[in-house]
Amino acid sequence: MSISHKLLFVGDVVLNSKPQFSTEVQHLFHTSIIRCCNVEAPLQGFGKAVNKTGPLVNQDTHAAEWLQQLGFDLFSLANNHIHDYGDEGLLATRNSFPIGSVLGVGEEEDAYRMCVKTVEGIKYGFVAYGENGYGALNGESHIGYAWVNHSRVDKDISRFKAQVDVLVVQVHAGVEMLDVPIPEWRKRFYEIMDQGADILIAHHPHVLQGIEFYNGKPICYSLGNFYFDYPSNHSQWNIGGILEIEIKDAQYYTCNLHVIEKRGSSVVLWDKDSSNTLVERLNSKLLAPAYEQYVDEKVVDLWKKHHTKYYAKAVNGVVDYSIVGILKSIKRIIFSRRIDYSMLWHNLFIESNLWLVKRAVRLLKWKQ
Repeated sequence: MSISHKLLFVGDVVLNSKPQFSTEVQHLFHTSIIRCCNVEAPLQGFGKAVNKTGPLVNQDTHAAEWLQQLGFDLFSLANNHIHDYGDEGLLATRNSFPIGSVLGVGEEEDAYRMCVKTVEGIKYGFVAYGENGYGALNGESHIGYAWVNHSRVDKDISRFKAQVDVLVVQVHAGVEMLDVPIPEWRKRFYEIMDQGADILIAHHPHVLQGIEFYNGKPICYSLGNFYFDYPSNHSQWNIGGILEIEIKDAQYYTCNLHVIEKRGSSVVLWDKDSSNTLVERLNSKLLAPAYEQYVDEKVVDLWKKHHTKYYAKAVNGVVDYSIVGILKSIKRIIFSRRIDYSMLWHNLFIESNLWLVKRAVRLLKWKQ
């Protein structure tokens, strides 16, 4: 007799209000044996804010309780905000979930450990990693999250695959607000699949990206935001995906990416035609012959709009010669004369930032 299971994955979650699911979303949850989300931030009331570049994010003290009430039973915490309030904030958040339901955080052996769930004799393995960032277990931290480019990762994945029937890898990585992965991440994800992953699911860009089948197995490049209570004017901020994976007789069988939208405190499912249209558009960009040209145009634009300022700000330099830009530089020179080493680290050691800038600078140098 054939055995079939459905697994459900969503992207980034920060709760400062309690979500309400539409009937259609509830149905997807009820028909799945595993329901997993990326818990993007620590709970309020624990720890102290760390010294970092970028926003500090936390969420309602009841967020862990709400997520379990909604039906989630597996939680990835390997991401760039989970250590925003230090070891205490991270550990308190991890301990708010049931033992054996958390992926990707803690001391090194806990963070890099595989979680195994056995259902009707089929062994499912789950691991979670993030790109480098504040709190990554890259040799600088004792407690934090599993880093996807740690030297142990490829060997771990190969070893894990030998222990389970289906291995699901999640990676929190990518260029924010870009609707395709950059080639550098695409290549790294291929390497992870080559080591034995059956399914690779990514998040972090805060927008949806397409799905690619590599040797017949899916790579979902970004599930976007599922429910992210943090202000943004981006048109796609409240649009994300529910990835429904079907496993048949211990093998990957099929997948379906359902588009959802956060409307106030409600999470609703787009109609099938609208959802398919968006997914097809994203896939067409990802798989198009002009994919790399599209990426190059986007990274040059991001370099000019944002990253030049990041580098200049770190050393009190000037790249924006508008009146406002010059006044801001003068203010920094007067009130903040120190080199911002945190900003430099942010630029040089977080893979998405570094790879984007290297690609943009190389392209612009060729044009000179």
